[in-house]
Amino acid sequence: MIGSFNLNEGKKTLGEQAYESIREDILTVRLKPGQTIYESDFAKMLNMSRTPIREAVHTLLVEGLIEVLPQRGMKIALISDKKVEETRFVRESLEISALQTVIRHWDAEQRDYQMLRRELRNNLDMQLSAAEQNDAVQFLQADEQFHRLLLAASGNETLIAIVSQMRGHLNRVRVLSLQELANIRSLIAEHEVLLSAIDAGDEMKATTTLRNHLSRLTDDIQVVKNKYPSYFTE
Repeated sequence: MIGSFNLNEGKKTLGEQAYESIREDILTVRLKPGQTIYESDFAKMLNMSRTPIREAVHTLLVEGLIEVLPQRGMKIALISDKKVEETRFVRESLEISALQTVIRHWDAEQRDYQMLRRELRNNLDMQLSAAEQNDAVQFLQADEQFHRLLLAASGNETLIAIVSQMRGHLNRVRVLSLQELANIRSLIAEHEVLLSAIDAGDEMKATTTLRNHLSRLTDDIQVVKNKYPSYFTE
């Protein structure tokens, strides 16, 4: 049992393109938590009219990544440590369930699984390249792809969509915590252990490794809060 997930399916509208671009700037902290911003700023940044910008802003408001300031434009939402922990817990539960499904159906003789393993191994090479360049954003993109590959192998597209949406409440903490090269190296080592456990069909070791891997964010958030207190709210 192995699924596939096309991340670029269909032609995106201008509103969707604006949403994805602004959201990525928020999640990678190019737009800072608490920063005041206006529709006209987004329009200039993306060279778009106000209509697709308003569509994007509406979606970001619903998602809780932007807040409206009465008669003063908008601001990038602060990071809620409570929301981060709630989201991390749900993501952990879903990813572990998906991983268990993948391991229980793993067959190293099947072409699909051989291809998945090659993709995971190539992805680890991308992570190492990002570490060598000390590029937190590039690493985070590769890290997310690693997890998406495993999620896609479960064949559950609803689960993939939910976990993808959750990154909005997690990734800003992750980007800020990955500024230290040591953090990236240790995460790559955990991915290596996880892939070895999958290869061996060791469900207990794989799930324990993944649970510990995803739980790191609980410690990371306190470190990041101490360094960037103005970015956070309860």
